[in-house]
Amino acid sequence: MSIRTEIRHRAIHHQVLIVYVANVPPPGADWAGDWKAYVTPVPGKDHSQEVGLWESRGTQLSEREARAMWPRMAANYDSIGLEWRK
Repeated sequence: MSIRTEIRHRAIHHQVLIVYVANVPPPGADWAGDWKAYVTPVPGKDHSQEVGLWESRGTQLSEREARAMWPRMAANYDSIGLEWRK
């Protein structure tokens, strides 16, 4: 099995997304996995199509900011053992 990348997003404005990117290793891997979050300006036409803009337009959030913006997502990552990507 390989690493699974999960991308989740939440709109905080019709032209701004918060995007969470998690790398989840397969069971039994010697690496815990990690996650990072980005704030991304988007055109605001179709968020499901715009979410990929985080790679070219996104600005990394600090861990503190990411946890404050979507605490439930951060708690979910904590519960499965993912670490903040430094």
